[in-house]
Amino acid sequence: MKKNWLIIAVVVLVLVLIGLVVKTKFLGHESPAALQISATPKSIIFIDGAQVGTTGEMGYVNDKLKPGEHKIKLVPESSDSNLIPWEGKVNLTSGIMVVINRVLGSKQSESSGQILTLEKIGRRDKSSLAVVSVPDQAVVKVNGETKGFAPIVMDNLAPGDYQVAVSSSGYQPKTISAKTIAGYKLVVNVQLARQVEGIEEATGSAEPGTVEPTSKPEANPTAEAKASPAPELEKPYVKIKSTPTGWLRVRKGPSTSQTELAKVKPGESYPYLNEKQSGWYKIEYEKGKEGWISSVYAELVK
Repeated sequence: MKKNWLIIAVVVLVLVLIGLVVKTKFLGHESPAALQISATPKSIIFIDGAQVGTTGEMGYVNDKLKPGEHKIKLVPESSDSNLIPWEGKVNLTSGIMVVINRVLGSKQSESSGQILTLEKIGRRDKSSLAVVSVPDQAVVKVNGETKGFAPIVMDNLAPGDYQVAVSSSGYQPKTISAKTIAGYKLVVNVQLARQVEGIEEATGSAEPGTVEPTSKPEANPTAEAKASPAPELEKPYVKIKSTPTGWLRVRKGPSTSQTELAKVKPGESYPYLNEKQSGWYKIEYEKGKEGWISSVYAELVK
C-alpha cells in the first residue's frame, strides 16, 4: 500500500505556512516561498535548470525559495525506466507553500498528478476550495457529494479535512485528501491519466490519501482467445504488441465501458475485420467470434 504522501504534504504545508506567516508578521520582512515535491517513481528534481535533489521517501521540501515563477522538472532516477520526465511551471508566493505530487507515465497522457497551493481570502474564519482539472469539465465530488464540473470554487467552507474525488470518462479517477485553512483558499489543480486499454491493473488508480482495494478473484474469469499464427493469416491482420500486463482485453464494442469478451496475448495475430473506430480495431478473436481491441497495443499488418 502506498504511503499517504498527500496527507504528509498537507501537514508540512500547514506547518511551514504557519512558520512563514509568523516570520513575515513579526520580523517585518517578506518571507521566502516554499515548495514540496513527491513523485512516483523516485525522481531527480531540477528547479530552474539546476539539480537540487531527489523526491525520496519523504519527498523534497525547500522553504527558502524566492517568490515568483519557477520551472520544475522531474526525471525518473532509474535509467532502465521507459517513463518520461515531467516539466511544469509554478508561481510561488511569499509565505505560501506549493505542493506538487506526480505519477510519471510512459506518455504525457498517461501521467497524472496534482498541484496544491493556498491563496489568501477576505474571511478569516472560513476557507475556500477550488478544483481545476485536466481534462476540463471533470466531475468533482467532495466528501462523496457531487459538487459540479471543474473548474469549480466552493466558498464559505469550515476549515478542516476534505476528500476530493475527480473523475472523467476515459481517464483514471483521483481521490485526494485535502485540508483547508481558515483565511485561505486551497487550490487543487489535478491532471488525470488517460485510461489505456490493457493496463488498468498495471497502473491502478490509488492516489496519495486513498487505500487501494484488494482485488477479488473473478467468479467467471474471461477465457483467453485462441490465436492463429501470423503465417496462416491472410492480410490484413492485427498483431498484438507488448503490453505491461502481458495481455490485452477484447471488448464487445469500441469502448472501455463495453463488456470484456476475452484476453489476447502479445505476439498473437488475429484476422482484421476492416473496421476501425476511435483507436479501436475489430478482429475475429476466435472462429466466428468478433470483438474490439485498442489500437494502442496492436499493429495492423496490411
